[in-house]
Amino acid sequence: MQCLHRSLSPFLALLIPISFFLLPVRRGEANELWQVKKSTHFKVYYKSDPEHYVDEVLEKAEKYYDSITENLGFRRFNFWTWDNACTINLYPSREDYLAGTKQPHWSGGIANVRKRRIDTFFYAKSFLDTTLPHEMTHLIFREFVGYDRRLPLWLDEGIACSQEKDGGQYTAIARVLVKTSMFIHLDKLTEITKPGLFMPEVFYAESAAVVEFLIQEYGKEKFIDFCRALRDNKLNNDWRTFFMEIYGFRDMTDMGERWKAYLFK
Repeated sequence: MQCLHRSLSPFLALLIPISFFLLPVRRGEANELWQVKKSTHFKVYYKSDPEHYVDEVLEKAEKYYDSITENLGFRRFNFWTWDNACTINLYPSREDYLAGTKQPHWSGGIANVRKRRIDTFFYAKSFLDTTLPHEMTHLIFREFVGYDRRLPLWLDEGIACSQEKDGGQYTAIARVLVKTSMFIHLDKLTEITKPGLFMPEVFYAESAAVVEFLIQEYGKEKFIDFCRALRDNKLNNDWRTFFMEIYGFRDMTDMGERWKAYLFK
């Protein structure tokens, strides 16, 4: 999954102590020497760190880990400990990152959910405040519900956007959009896929607002029950089924109307 930098302006704690140790590691086809620093849930690979940026990445990552698992109700599931730690590859420069990942020139970071890995480069724009928590949430959510579950794009992206440092702005934007002709109703929002993504600022804001609606109005436990139902879906039932069963919506139209009412509050 990949996070595009999204500008929101047109539409409207303490750092935990980290204990780590340093190891030299051989990585890549060129057998280049990398260093690694580890914390409780993360391993950061890098080549040099003259300004201690790696320490900041580790501190932020652990802080986001706590907030994401707490906000989504996943804290007790204990992701990414010991050998299952999440890997963050910090390339020395944008050029090295693009060469190493084969990403388009505008990319500032990318996550591989199956490998539990995030790739970026030193001082990538908005990485610490936006890309890092966004991609971490993708990894945590998909690790819980399953990598192959077919879900609407708004659910995957809405959960990720809601956990960004300024994720609360998205619902504020959606509250403005719902009063305009730009608003995308839930049935239409559900039809949007990445190849057909239009008005991305509107899509991301509304997607995050749906997730906030579910958690704020119905609580974390129902959200956990919904995610658990997705995870344990042996019969491969349609994801809509679980919204009806767990949240008590009559159908997606009913859910959409309740969401709109929430935005008008």
